[in-house]
Amino acid sequence: MDTTLNSPDRPRAAGATVRYDVETPRLPRATARTILTTALLLGISGDALLRDGPAGLAFGVWIGTVALAAVSALRSAERRVSRETAAWLATAIVFSFAFAWRNSDALLFLDFCAVAGCLGMAALASHNPRAALFARRLRETVAGAVGVVRGVLIGIVPLAFRDAFPRDDATRIRGRAIPLLRAALISCALLVVFGALLRDADPIFASLVRLPDIAVDVVVSHIILTGFFAWVVGGWTRTVALEQTHASRTASEPYIQLGMLDVTAALGTLNVLFGAFVLTQLGWFFGGEGFLRARTGLTVATYARQGFFQLAWVAVLVVPVLVATRASLRPGQALARRHTLLSLPIIALLGAIIVSAALRMKMYVHFYGLTPDRLYTLVFMAWLAIVLVWLALTVLREWGQPFVAGVAISGLAVLAALNLADPDAFVARVNVERAAHLPAGSQPSLDLVHLAGLNGGAVAYAANAILTAPLGQPGTALHGDDDVQRCTAARILLDRWGPASSRRARRDGNAAWRSWNADDAAALGIVGTRANQLLAVRHMCKASPPDSH
Repeated sequence: MDTTLNSPDRPRAAGATVRYDVETPRLPRATARTILTTALLLGISGDALLRDGPAGLAFGVWIGTVALAAVSALRSAERRVSRETAAWLATAIVFSFAFAWRNSDALLFLDFCAVAGCLGMAALASHNPRAALFARRLRETVAGAVGVVRGVLIGIVPLAFRDAFPRDDATRIRGRAIPLLRAALISCALLVVFGALLRDADPIFASLVRLPDIAVDVVVSHIILTGFFAWVVGGWTRTVALEQTHASRTASEPYIQLGMLDVTAALGTLNVLFGAFVLTQLGWFFGGEGFLRARTGLTVATYARQGFFQLAWVAVLVVPVLVATRASLRPGQALARRHTLLSLPIIALLGAIIVSAALRMKMYVHFYGLTPDRLYTLVFMAWLAIVLVWLALTVLREWGQPFVAGVAISGLAVLAALNLADPDAFVARVNVERAAHLPAGSQPSLDLVHLAGLNGGAVAYAANAILTAPLGQPGTALHGDDDVQRCTAARILLDRWGPASSRRARRDGNAAWRSWNADDAAALGIVGTRANQLLAVRHMCKASPPDSH
């Protein structure tokens, strides 16, 4: 990827890059005061809605309010809401309402990252459109993202001490506020001290005067949360409302420049290493378990459990290596062609490594079943395969501008597909179908405890698996590990989703709409209708003698 920019102001030496020294303008005073007020209100609402963490409808409502506040700030500053900014804000709202739909912890973490990323890109698209999704250079997007993060971290400080109140006004307000604050503190201290003494001195006076019972820790927690949300929202909204308009360009040499020998050595090493690895994979693929035992002493089942996540890390690290080396090339078509010729085999070999990882996953599922961690990693590697193909079509062909856009859009599309697919239900379905096709008495059987710990549509699979499998007669000892596992799984389902569970109590509590979740509601309904049957299964555990376990 060519990372240089031509400056129209002055000629540039070969190999030089452009550094921007940006002067950030001030917001109009009315806009700054509006953002300050809005940030405080959003801080209070954030404390009320998100005190127990981002969950249910409350998170989507709050993010939607934050997006509306950003649009209001732009209009107050007499700026237009660009299509890209509006698209990012809308996407953030869509993924925030996934918290009212899915309840898988891993999926919700990814959704939260998507919301934060979309809000960050919305601020970047508004603050510096040249560095947004379709920036000419990747480093422009990175530098712009750093600026957005800096704006969020400094929070409301520029608003409160520069934009909203000029120095003269701040001095005048401080001169009035300090005497009032000092008088109020003195009066409160005297009231508390002497009022407490007089209440203790006379019961009649004590019955008439009651000092408020204040839970200091609760008050402090509310203040901290309100301040945190106001700080973040204020800094982010200020960044959205500001427009980066002034920049002075100065030429400077990049910190690292790679020549022909550097590129050949680095990418050549990866080609040799990946090639050797792929050849070994062909050995076990065609040689089977005999080849594995001869070389490693491992069975196919043991081999399937090893190395998957290491292969995932290899796939993850290759993309930044190729992008970084491309960005650090010295000027010259010959060097760019050498980088492309050495990068394409790496991408092809990495594709073979991803296929090897997928085959290893297939063996793992055959012997041990599927887990959400492995599923998410496999999906992530499939997305990386898309990114690698896109890298070859754009960056390696001297057309780097759409690379970031393709990566971001494909990533959001994959995450949306995961939300639609319900990964926990997919894991449960695969494991149940796998257990149904196992020969009678084979081990390991269906892991009901793991199944009961899943979320989403997996709860229905867990309840069916627990209640349809045979169990010992009531009042008798349990027979084998499967029965013990079934009882444990029934207890887990009841503890998580039963009539006496904390989720049921939260759903029946005050302001339950804030934490409402479609997956939670479905799971509570499924376990609630089968609670008596699950209680009967759990009772088998209690009816069994201790030594039967």
